[in-house]
Amino acid sequence: MAKSIIQARTGPSERECYLCREEAERNGYYGELCHTGLHKHHFVYGRLGAFRKKAEHYGLWGYVCEARHHEHGPEAPHCNSKVDEHLKRVAQQAFEEKYGHDLWMQEFGRNYLEK
Repeated sequence: MAKSIIQARTGPSERECYLCREEAERNGYYGELCHTGLHKHHFVYGRLGAFRKKAEHYGLWGYVCEARHHEHGPEAPHCNSKVDEHLKRVAQQAFEEKYGHDLWMQEFGRNYLEK
């Protein structure tokens, strides 16, 4: 498992939901969030999981909470296309900062930053 290039704090006692952290910081909260009930989410997964191995290899993953952001519910990436697209943009931006745009297009074939 490659280290996440998106979420720096992924140790068992410090991991938190990526989306809850974004929301908390938008609201001015920078304190601790819940560390339990989290699931690893590949921000780029492709049709039928075709990109999941690439996402793992390049560290394009983060943790999401089971309560609001894992698989079910209106804010879950698999149920909400806006949240899903947002995470893909986050992944592409992190990837391109490290590896460049040409390799992103070679590996994933779609530019999510052009919107």
